[in-house]
Order: sequence, then C-alpha cells, then structure tokens
Amino acid sequence: MNNSQVNINQHTALNAVTGFPLEHTLSPQLHAQIYKKLGLNAVMLAFLSQNIEEIITCMRTLPIHLLAVTLPHKQTVMKFLDRIDPVAKKIGAVNTVINRNGKLHGYNTDIVGIAHALKNTQLKGKNVLIIGAGGAARPLCWFLKKSGAKIFCLNRTRTKAEELTQEFGGIALDNNALVGAKIDVIINATPLGMKPHIDESPFPKNLLNKNQTVFDLIYNPIETKLLKDAKKAGAKTINGMPMLLAQALEQVRLWSGKKLSINFLPKI
Repeated sequence: MNNSQVNINQHTALNAVTGFPLEHTLSPQLHAQIYKKLGLNAVMLAFLSQNIEEIITCMRTLPIHLLAVTLPHKQTVMKFLDRIDPVAKKIGAVNTVINRNGKLHGYNTDIVGIAHALKNTQLKGKNVLIIGAGGAARPLCWFLKKSGAKIFCLNRTRTKAEELTQEFGGIALDNNALVGAKIDVIINATPLGMKPHIDESPFPKNLLNKNQTVFDLIYNPIETKLLKDAKKAGAKTINGMPMLLAQALEQVRLWSGKKLSINFLPKI
C-alpha cells in the first residue's frame, strides 16, 4: 500500500521516518498498513536528512506526531528531546519520538523488535558477536546483557567497539581475532549489505558454520549476502523483517494507544 491510496484530509495525522540514507526504508508502507488495520487517520512520510535538529524543529512546528529515527541519528537526536524513557536513556539511543502536546518523548522500540526476532534463539551463556558499534548496536548490547550472553563486538573503528563493550560489558575484537574464535550467534548492526549495496557483507563467509545463528538487522533486501552465505554454510538465519514489524507495532502503540497482534502479516 502506498501513501497515494490514503484519503488525506485536514484531520490526517502526519508521521515521519528520518535518516540518511533512506532509499531502503519500508517504514511508510508498513505503517500505512498498520494505520489502515487500526482505523487510524494518519500517514507516514520519509524525510531524508543529515540534520536531525532541522527535523526536530519541523516535528514541533508542523506538527509531526510520531517520528521514526534511523541511522545515523539514533544517538544525536537525544539532546533535542524534552523527555527520554528510562530504558532508552540506559541504552543511549532513541529510535522513536512521540509528540505529546508539543513535548517530545524519546523511546527505543528496537528492543521490542530484537526480543521478537531472537525469541527462539538461546542466548544465555552463548558467545554473541555484534558487528557494528553505532546506534543500532546499543539496544542489542542492552538486550544481550540482560539475556546473559557473552558479548563480543567487531567494528571498523576499534575504539568505538571498546567504548561500547566497556559500557555494557564484553570484549572488542579485530578481524584477526575472528579466526578460531567460537562464535555462537552473529548479529549485523551495520548498513553493509543494505540496498543498494547488496553485494557487500560484513563477515567472512569462510568463518560461518552450521552451528551458528546469524541475525541481520537489514530488511531490504530481505536476504542479504551475509544471510545467503550463512544459509549456504548451514547456519540458522534471521532477517530484519521480524524486528522491523515488532518495533513498528510498538511505535504505533506508544503514539495511539492501540495495538495489533504480533501475528499481523503486512504485505510489503
């Protein structure tokens, strides 16, 4: 469903998703279907921007009722908000902003999405490698720590991986340390492999095996090169769609107070 099919009028609530880049986003289509199912008179638009302060100003003045925040703004958006949910504050990243009578409230619904995506994955006592150390990696670290996993982090800039693991507990690795390491779960929290760069992968395919679970937060394409390589190696694979859906349903619940079952299956 696209936004042109929505009957927009003076009562239609404007919601938005912002980030840079944004060509991969399916949030407007997904939210449109959720709004239709719940009978909400609302539309979500994609606002491509490298300047989160400008977007927040627009949110206050238009107004925008719900703002979905993606890379690279999940951390920088926090300083422009009026209130931040305690869990989001502990995570140190916000992916959802709700406008309540001009006051902007920040939340992190990624943790709901992560919990849903990994609900059938054993984490306690397992060695879990997070690839990436940005705003998407932070809720992963928070959730994995809570789940009793042993956290390892690999990032292009090692100092960022060290900062992340010092904060949440864990060990920063470099590429050389991957050889021979026993990794049970691999999670990609980088944009490597995302449309339009679908031929890239953040992890060497020769280090994948059938005893691993590989979770890629990317949902466009639905099967990244990393997941294709993992499937060929016999690993269990999880794409980013379950996380996208669960966190979007939580966004709408926070904004409207209405909710759908997690079994809701959109067509996107």
